[in-house]
Amino acid sequence: MSKTVIPVILCGGSGTRLWPASRESHPKQFLNLMGDYSLLQDTVMRAFRIGGGNAANLVTVTLAGLADKVLAQLAAINPAATQHVLCEPAARNTAAAIAFAASYVDRMFGSDTYMWILPADHHIADEKALAEAFRLGLEAAEKGYLATFGIQPGRAETGYGYIRVGAALGDDKSVRQAEAFVEKPDVATAQSYLEAGNYLWNSGMFLFSTQTILEEYAVSAPEILNSVKMAMKNGKRRWEAAAHPYEIIPAEPFDKAIMEKSSRVAVVPCNPAWSDIGSWESLWEIRKKDKNGNATEGRTACYETRNCLIQAKNKLIACAGVENIVVIETADALLIADRSNGDAMRALVKTLKNTGCSEVASQPVEPRAWAMSKTIPANQDFTVREITVAAGQSRTFEPHSLAVRFWTVLEGSGQIIDDDDRRTVGPHQTAFVPPGVLHTIANTGVDDLKIIEVSQSSSGMFRLGQAAQRQVNA
Repeated sequence: MSKTVIPVILCGGSGTRLWPASRESHPKQFLNLMGDYSLLQDTVMRAFRIGGGNAANLVTVTLAGLADKVLAQLAAINPAATQHVLCEPAARNTAAAIAFAASYVDRMFGSDTYMWILPADHHIADEKALAEAFRLGLEAAEKGYLATFGIQPGRAETGYGYIRVGAALGDDKSVRQAEAFVEKPDVATAQSYLEAGNYLWNSGMFLFSTQTILEEYAVSAPEILNSVKMAMKNGKRRWEAAAHPYEIIPAEPFDKAIMEKSSRVAVVPCNPAWSDIGSWESLWEIRKKDKNGNATEGRTACYETRNCLIQAKNKLIACAGVENIVVIETADALLIADRSNGDAMRALVKTLKNTGCSEVASQPVEPRAWAMSKTIPANQDFTVREITVAAGQSRTFEPHSLAVRFWTVLEGSGQIIDDDDRRTVGPHQTAFVPPGVLHTIANTGVDDLKIIEVSQSSSGMFRLGQAAQRQVNA
């Protein structure tokens, strides 16, 4: 009988490790770092290629605030992949996220399925090696094990957790027992792990049957499982968890909550050229480089420059006589840093966040599943923004308290729908949107619908009224 494997993509992240390219509202899994697709899209397509199955069986767990971006990226590769995007009301780490996914998969697909847990922001260069590891992991999962994938370490890395492996499970010795899960070590300890030869990097990828993992939660973390089920019951939709009691679930990693406590953990050693791209240093390591060790993107010019990562977006970036640095340009920020000094990078971003720097949290352009909005600088009385709605999509605006809102169509055609009116608009046409009315923009054309919105605040109207009254009195 064929087995149903449900790929479960964990799509959270704080968006700070690859700042300024990534932001809190736009973590690294949404970035195109290694080609034409984002890390999230690459992960999904890789899961389909290796695990087979139907795109409609994909389950993605993300924060509610990131759901629009997840939906947009999934829809771009296969609209069927958007059917099961689970929304967490708050980030509670991987133990809660996987419990959420397991409970959902049990409800929607049955407990006789298998779940392949994959972080959304990792890079795999050797897909063939991962496919073989998947085959071995699935065999272990069929025997009731919780399979995890341990990466053969290539250096004394302090940024990863480790797994100490034990005796072989089975005759082929390809799968091993897990003796211990070890936290991120210091340099000396990491070197000792490398020399010992029985330590693997913890990849954060897992494979097990839905029934097995629910049994493990019931034994090792029943409070997490019960709270997740209650939050799902209280959610307004089947893919949402209510804030209560989800927000009070302990923020615990899956390894600590389940894997370290279980007696049936199997480790599949593998070497799929894996990276979690946790820093600019790690991105430089896997990027293609020129003869001087420079990994560049965009318009760059280098003279006597070595081992640098340079990423230009809007300007020419020229470097001369420098080594081992990172230069990252975005629309609103420029980073220049020591390529290998991750501690300084983390401290910098923390300092920026603590001082309320908006560039840490968001981008000047925020993509949405239905549209893209870009705020254009105006003044205290007016807000101006450009809204783009994709073909066949629509956006509904809640009733607003602004005194005046005008829409002018730049490109495309569509309809503006409010309580008792439906208007068709085309290029250069303008529509007035009254306050206090629910209204929708629907793109009925085949191209993007681009609109300029000008909103005048109530305070601005008050000041204009005062000015008019002064002219009357004069």
